[in-house]
Amino acid sequence: MDSHNHIDSLPYIDHEYDDPAAREQVLGLIQKEMRQMTPPAVPKSTAMFKDSEVLRKEYERVRSGKALPEFDKDRYNKLEGPDNEHDEEAWKQAADNAASQLEHQGIRTENLELLQNFGANTWKLSNYQKEQLLQGIEAATKRYREKGTHINKARKYEQTEAGVRLQSLEEQWAEGVRRCVEIQVASGQLQQEIVDLEQQLAAQKPGSDV
Repeated sequence: MDSHNHIDSLPYIDHEYDDPAAREQVLGLIQKEMRQMTPPAVPKSTAMFKDSEVLRKEYERVRSGKALPEFDKDRYNKLEGPDNEHDEEAWKQAADNAASQLEHQGIRTENLELLQNFGANTWKLSNYQKEQLLQGIEAATKRYREKGTHINKARKYEQTEAGVRLQSLEEQWAEGVRRCVEIQVASGQLQQEIVDLEQQLAAQKPGSDV
């Protein structure tokens, strides 16, 4: 791992977060920070699909939460002529509907023929491709899992080493503080001894009032 990374947390050696009180305090700080965050502004309108009116209308429908219009099934169930035999417009609609039904049935027939001729091989090829894709995903998953394991091992080793060094530095710091205190105490005692000696010398001088 890069030795230049700045690590401000050592989860393998720091156990303060295991304390329920400390964990509650951390979660409280996170919630407080989240309440102060300003949510990102969502644009009220966009220019998406400006070149396609159909897609633009569908996007606006989905964005506004409107339900999809129900599919009209009646046109596929009605092949009889209109009730009014003298309604020319009704006859045109019935003829258009019959033509649509004929084209629909023709497409279904073609699809069935294609399925019968090529469906089995296409299905086998599709299964083979999916198996290859699955093997690739499994291999990548295994590779990244092993990489993550190695990274975690390296992190644990580095943090354990850092913990030993931190403990040594903490002991050195404590020893330095103890020695500083001892030096301060000894310095105070020496200063007091100097003051006492100066007073004794002053008292021993000829002509002293003491």
